[in-house]
Amino acid sequence: MNSSKQSKRELTREKVIRATINCIYREGFHAAHTNRITAEAGVSWGVLQYNFGDKDGLLQAVLDHIFEEFLLTLANTRLDGVDIRERLTQLSDSIWQLLSRKEYRVSVAILRNAGKDKSSKINGQRLVKLWAAEASELWDALLKDDVANSPMSETARHLLFAGLRGLADEINPRVRLTRSAWQAERDALGDAIAYLLLKH
Repeated sequence: MNSSKQSKRELTREKVIRATINCIYREGFHAAHTNRITAEAGVSWGVLQYNFGDKDGLLQAVLDHIFEEFLLTLANTRLDGVDIRERLTQLSDSIWQLLSRKEYRVSVAILRNAGKDKSSKINGQRLVKLWAAEASELWDALLKDDVANSPMSETARHLLFAGLRGLADEINPRVRLTRSAWQAERDALGDAIAYLLLKH
């Protein structure tokens, strides 16, 4: 009985979190009011309040949900390519899988906008630090022994992550570009980074 109540509550939380992600992605952070979220989720304000406390609690739960998926993806990424270029492709593909999703755009919207309100209780920095630590481990795995001491390592690392974020920021939800168009740009970024790492 207790476990079925718990699972029902978890299903409700999941439904509200998904509705929040969809509302923010579709309408923007400031337009995603709780009345729109509850209408999309098919729940009342009381249900939202019971499960999350207030809007900050809901937004924190959304961030926790998104970053949990992101961190799991990064933790399961295997960089086993024979050379640096292969491993760069594997890392780039894994990061792109996350950054090209609507959840990434929603997390950025929450972190940028909720942080402006001094009364906000949302703690996004803890999640960003976890992301950075996991990404650092992947970068170290990427380098291995062949380029471990490259003087351009930090520059190349920054270029990879900033470049992928930049490409993701250019994604317009209303315009569908071909997969090959994004792939060509990511390949060019990978070539540039491999060159930086291997030229010294």
